[in-house]
Amino acid sequence: MGVIRKRIRQFLYVLVNIRTYLYLLFYKFKNHNSKKLFVYTDSRGFEISQIKNRKSPFSSYLSYLVKNYNCDVFICPEKHTTVFDFLYKYRKLKHKKYHAVIAHIGVVDFSPRPASQIEGILNLKKNKIENCFDKEFFYQVNDIKIYPEQYMNEDTSSLLPTELINKVAEEFNKIDDLIWITCNPVDLNWRGNYKRDRPVNINVVNDKSIVMKGLLSDRVRVIDFTKFSMEEVHKYTCDNIHMSPDGMKLIENELKKIV
Repeated sequence: MGVIRKRIRQFLYVLVNIRTYLYLLFYKFKNHNSKKLFVYTDSRGFEISQIKNRKSPFSSYLSYLVKNYNCDVFICPEKHTTVFDFLYKYRKLKHKKYHAVIAHIGVVDFSPRPASQIEGILNLKKNKIENCFDKEFFYQVNDIKIYPEQYMNEDTSSLLPTELINKVAEEFNKIDDLIWITCNPVDLNWRGNYKRDRPVNINVVNDKSIVMKGLLSDRVRVIDFTKFSMEEVHKYTCDNIHMSPDGMKLIENELKKIV
């Protein structure tokens, strides 16, 4: 039965991908004379609870953007979608001269995770990191800094150490009309629909978002969730990280003010 369920899920996922592709293609053609947007998200950009919404704009603030603008949309295109993936893709397409660049990115880079995972993820991103920065930066980011806290009986670390956030901020500051959506605080006493506890040091995600925000120039417009109360975390996220329907609507409303 497990194999059958897996194949059914794979088939459904293919259908979702086809539906998403046709949906984006239709509105890109329909809105070809509208303002051009570049939109890049990690997994917070889509509604996570239903397979029909996986890596798609459905039930997300992305749907509003797609329906009203000429969008190049990249919805969590990598297993671990990072700032390096975002910067690399934007560099490839920046000649298109976008009216706005929307980056809902950073949680993967800032999150503490088992340290044994870090080197493998960074090596997969090596060419992108060196393309966007240089070889020296890759060596620096690969010099893994271990946190004192453990998770699943293992030391923890993050892909992007605090002392290198300034280098990423410098690249963000070079992007015309950038809109960055931050991470938010985490309530360690609440799981939401997540099945297990988060790392006890998970709030370094928000700490690093605050550092990043402070390094961005006035040219970068920030949708700032770093000051959420715990009540707001419960309302606007479904599991401390990913957006609830209210959270998706909040982002949509904030983008309407800017775009």
